[in-house]
Amino acid sequence: MRKKVTYGYQNVLPEEKRGLILSHFEAIADRYDLADTLLSFGLHFFWRRRALQILNLKHGDKALDLCSGTGDFALSAARSVGAGGITVACDISRQMMLAGQKKACRHGLHKSIEWIQGDAEEMGFSDDSFDAVVVGYGIRNFVFLEHGLEEIFRVLKSGGKFMAMEFSIPKNVWLKRLYGYYSFKVLPRAGKMITGTSEPFNYLAESIRVFPPPEKVLDLLSAAGMKNPGFVLLNNGLAVLFYAEKP
Repeated sequence: MRKKVTYGYQNVLPEEKRGLILSHFEAIADRYDLADTLLSFGLHFFWRRRALQILNLKHGDKALDLCSGTGDFALSAARSVGAGGITVACDISRQMMLAGQKKACRHGLHKSIEWIQGDAEEMGFSDDSFDAVVVGYGIRNFVFLEHGLEEIFRVLKSGGKFMAMEFSIPKNVWLKRLYGYYSFKVLPRAGKMITGTSEPFNYLAESIRVFPPPEKVLDLLSAAGMKNPGFVLLNNGLAVLFYAEKP
């Protein structure tokens, strides 16, 4: 019997999970940025800034925004690495990247970012390609988290830095209860009003709760070969930043 993987509260075959997640992002691509801002109450802007502060990109770096979506991290990275650096945005969803390319044009950064459609768990990049890899809301969607982290390790240069931003569960008991109500009752309905579908938001609420706790993710980063893994909780644990380096 073939091994199944978690897709929210369900167990599905690996190719099913990959296809379902792709279909979600393809469906909401044009409204993704609006949904992200409204449904996170604008907190994601702060979270991204904090992630980039920790990543500390340098002028001339080669940076990969993996699971880039509409490329928010890629836009910031392109500004940080400058004309002497290279910024690559990679995502499995063509529609998300097309939305990102339009945004890059509006910001005058359309020539500063290379857009490549690809699977984060089977990247076509050579070994030791990037000084930094940043993932926004992406590692939770990996079919096999261990393999995805190993791929990230492979494409990082020696001394390269890894950063991932993910949703998490608040630590405060009352905030946790409120967040539970918001996640399962408000989020899907509001998401449907904004994007026309509730399924991606139902999956979001469930996937946050079946994702490994931060301590387990650190163990997986170490197992993948990373050194100095750590995490930072933001807004009482509404989001978490994972970071590590390649020796």
